[in-house]
Amino acid sequence: MTTAHALPVPAEQAASGELWSTPVWLGTIQPVLDHDLLRAQRHRTSHGARDIDPQDLLDVAQARSVFTTLAQSALPHEAVGEVRVAVQIWGAGHRIPLAYGHASWTAWCYLAVGGQAAYDRSGALCLHDPRAGCDAASVPGLPWGRAVTLKAQAGLTALAPGWLAHSVLPVSAGHTLAVLTAHADSKPTVCAPS
Repeated sequence: MTTAHALPVPAEQAASGELWSTPVWLGTIQPVLDHDLLRAQRHRTSHGARDIDPQDLLDVAQARSVFTTLAQSALPHEAVGEVRVAVQIWGAGHRIPLAYGHASWTAWCYLAVGGQAAYDRSGALCLHDPRAGCDAASVPGLPWGRAVTLKAQAGLTALAPGWLAHSVLPVSAGHTLAVLTAHADSKPTVCAPS
């Protein structure tokens, strides 16, 4: 590790709001990272995806704390259990098809973006309209069925309820992305004996 660990709480360019009446936090986080390790891993991953141990790259406890704080502001009524953090390098051809999670909340943070993308939306995160009937729209249009597409750029961070459908558009050749994800397990509800 060549750099000090820190993941500052973002103070500007952040918005906690609603998309389709779903609370979502969008903003920028610039964590202090081991950039030498990150650069080496990006050069080793021209295709597909590669997992990196997040503890080799940043202060994981601080990352958990920051994302938990963000989640408490955006989703104040969610009971949170364990927060899991992962880091991946995404290379050419990597994509994530439409997915749904079971976590209390999920966060994505683009740590670094390298190379030249062949198209503007390479590796973009898409958050999908969760409203009833959207999947039945033959041609998505206003106001139904349009995903919010977040262009991959270093620092871009999104936090949303874990059940919100999401996907990642394919990464183009010559483009690599380092992405931090965090997932908070739902805390089990304990019922008092009657």
